[in-house]
Amino acid sequence: MDKKAFIWLIAVVIGALLIGRLMPSSSQTANPAAKPAATATVEQVQFSDLNQMLSHNPSEVKKITFVNGSNEVIVERAGKPVVKVAVPSEGKQLVISKAADAQVAMDAKDEAKKEPGGWDYLIAILVNFGPMILIFLLIFWFIGRAARNQQAQIQQQLSRSSGQQDQSRIQKKTFADVAGCDEAIKKLQRVVKFLKGKHTFSAFGARLPKGVLLAGPSGTGKTLLAKAVAGETDGIFLSMSGSDFVEMFVGVGAARVRELFRQARAEVERTKKPVVLFIDEIDAVGGKRSSGTAGGGHQEREQTLNAILVEMDGMQANTGIIVMAATNRIDILDPALIRPGRFDYHVLVDLPDVLGREKIFGIHTKGKPLAPDVDLKVLAQRTYGYSGADIEAACNEAAILAAERVEAEVAALRMAGKNEQEINTAVVRGIMLLEFDEGIDSTKYGEARRSRLASMSEDDKRNTTVHETGHGWLSDNVEGGDPVVKITNVPRERALGYTQSQPEGDRVSLTRKQALARIIMSMGGRVAQKIFLGTVDTGASNDFKQATSMAKRMVTEWGMSRLGHINVGDDEGPSMAYAGAGVSYGQELANEIDRAWREIVEDCYQKAYLMVEFDRESMQAIINRLHVAETILAPEWRGLIKSHPSKFGRKINPEMSVEELKKLIAELKANPAAAPAAEEAAAPAETAVAPEGPAPDDAAPAPVIEEADLEEPKA
Repeated sequence: MDKKAFIWLIAVVIGALLIGRLMPSSSQTANPAAKPAATATVEQVQFSDLNQMLSHNPSEVKKITFVNGSNEVIVERAGKPVVKVAVPSEGKQLVISKAADAQVAMDAKDEAKKEPGGWDYLIAILVNFGPMILIFLLIFWFIGRAARNQQAQIQQQLSRSSGQQDQSRIQKKTFADVAGCDEAIKKLQRVVKFLKGKHTFSAFGARLPKGVLLAGPSGTGKTLLAKAVAGETDGIFLSMSGSDFVEMFVGVGAARVRELFRQARAEVERTKKPVVLFIDEIDAVGGKRSSGTAGGGHQEREQTLNAILVEMDGMQANTGIIVMAATNRIDILDPALIRPGRFDYHVLVDLPDVLGREKIFGIHTKGKPLAPDVDLKVLAQRTYGYSGADIEAACNEAAILAAERVEAEVAALRMAGKNEQEINTAVVRGIMLLEFDEGIDSTKYGEARRSRLASMSEDDKRNTTVHETGHGWLSDNVEGGDPVVKITNVPRERALGYTQSQPEGDRVSLTRKQALARIIMSMGGRVAQKIFLGTVDTGASNDFKQATSMAKRMVTEWGMSRLGHINVGDDEGPSMAYAGAGVSYGQELANEIDRAWREIVEDCYQKAYLMVEFDRESMQAIINRLHVAETILAPEWRGLIKSHPSKFGRKINPEMSVEELKKLIAELKANPAAAPAAEEAAAPAETAVAPEGPAPDDAAPAPVIEEADLEEPKA
C-alpha cells in the first residue's frame, strides 16, 4: 500500500463516519410518521406540581405510568396534554401512595429504545473498532514502507558489483614476490609491457589480449600472479570470485558483470592507470552451457556467462583494461569463453619443481630467523609435490613451533637460575630443521597426536609399526621404487601412521616398472601384517584404493597391460567409464579390462608377499627399532637397510613374473652365495613404456606417500 492509497483509505473511513452520523435511521427513513404524536407534545413539569395535583385535584390525573430503569413518570390528564415528571428516587413511594389513595390508575413500562438501522450498525462498528483498524493500518503501512525500502536496497546491492580494490588494504605485489613458475611469469611480462604502453609489440601489429586465463592446481599462486601484474603496472586491481555472480534471482549475476566492467572503465577514466579485472574460480559461472533447462541448464549461470562474453566482445583493444581469470578446471569451461578474442591467452601455473620450491622457501623465510642446520635445498627436496600455498603454510607452522620452543626453553632456564648470557648461549633462537620437518608434515597430515599414541595399546602400536615397515621395505627393495625419507607410527589428525618416499629428482612421467613398484609398495602393509602378526585390519583400505587406481590407469589409459596400446579412459582421472552407460566399446572388452587390472593387482600382491616372507628376519630388526623410535628419518633408515640387507642382494625387478620370483627365491635358499649372480633371473618380461603425452595430472605425479593407516569405522 503506497502513501496515496493509504490517505484515500483514511478519507473514506472518516467520510463514512460523518455520513452515518448525519443520516437518519432506517426505521425513521421508512416511516417518518411512526413516531407517536403524544411523544411529540410531551411537556415537562415539576415534581411539586404532580404532588399538588394528587393532593388537591386527583380527578385531574387520569393515569400515571412509571418508566422502568428511570426516574421519569408519564402523567395522563383528563382533557389536558400528557406531561412528564422527573420524580426523585425517594419521591416514588409518595407518588404511589397518594395515587392509590386517590384511586388513580397506575402502570409501568420499559424505557423506549430506538431501533437501530443499517447505518446505525455501521456507525457502531466504526466507533468501536475504527481506532483499532486505524492503528493496524498504520502499523502495516510503516512495515510495508520499511520492507519496500529494504527490498530496494537489496536489489540495488545485488545488482551492484562487489569488486574490491586491494590497493588500500594489501602491500603491492610484484613478480619478485612470486617464485616457482618462471614460464608463467615470462608470459605475463608481455601483458605488463602492453599495459605500460610499450610500443614494441604495437609496431608489429600485435594487440593486447582481452583475457588471460590462469590455469593450474589449487595453491600454485594464480591470484598472486594477477596481483603482481597490477603491481608491476602500478595499476588498479579489481577482484571478484565467480561465486559472487551467482544468486537466486535471475539476472542479478548479469547485472553484476555489467557493473564490474563499468567500474573498471570508470577507474581507467579517473586514474589514467591500467586496471586488472580479476575473476577467481571462473568455472563457477563459466562452465559448459547445456542445450536447455530440461537437460540441466542453469538459467542464472548461463545469463551471467553470456553477459561476460558480451562485455569482453565490447572491449576495445589497448584500452588499459585486462581481464584475468583463474581456474583449476579448465576442462569444464565453455568453449566460447576460451576461444580467441575472449580468454585467449592461457597461462599454465603448475606445481613448482625443486628449484622453484627452493625459491619459494626463500620468499617465505625472508625475515624469519633460521637455525644453522636449515638448508633450503634440503627443504625443497623434502616437499616434492607441494604447492606454494603448502610451503607457505609449512613455514608458518615451523615459525610457530620455534616460537613455542624458545619460550618454553627460556622459561625453564630462568627457573633454573640461569642468567641471560647463559640462556642466549643454550637456546637456539631460530627455526630448526626438525621444526620445518614437523611443519611440512602438519600441512599434509595434521598435528601429531602424542596423547593418542600414549593411549594406544601395544598391539595397536605394533600393528601400525609392522604395516609401515612393510611399505618402507618394499619401496627400497624394488626397482623403480622411491627412497624412503620418513617412516613413523605416530598418529596424526588424518593418519595413524605413514611412510613417505620420494624420488631423488622431479618426475614428469612414469614407466611401467615404476607404476608396478608403486602397486607392490601399496601391498606391503597388508602382507607384512599377515606374515608377522597373522591378522589383517581396515588400515589397508587406502592402500588398495591407490593400487586399484594405478592398475586401472595402466590398463585403460597408458597401454601397459596385456590388452595392448589402448586408451578408453576419460579426462577426469582414473577411468570408470566401462562400468556405466555411454561407453564406446562392447561388453567383451569391458570384461577383459576388469580381468586385466585385477590380474595386475593380484600379481603385485603375490610378489610383495614372496619378498616380505623371504626377508622376514631382516625386517624384524627394523620393526623392533621403529617400535621403539616411533619415527625414523632417511639417514637412519639407510643405515638400518645397510646393516640388515635383503637376502636378495639387490633390488627386484617388478616386471618379473611370480613364477620367476619363486624360482629365484628357491635358488637363493638352496645357494645363498649365488645372490649377486642371479641378475639374469630379474630380466624384464616387458620393456618399460612411458606414457606418451601425459595428461596434466600425470605431468607431476604426487609423491609416493602411503597413508596406509587412515582411520575407518569399525563394525
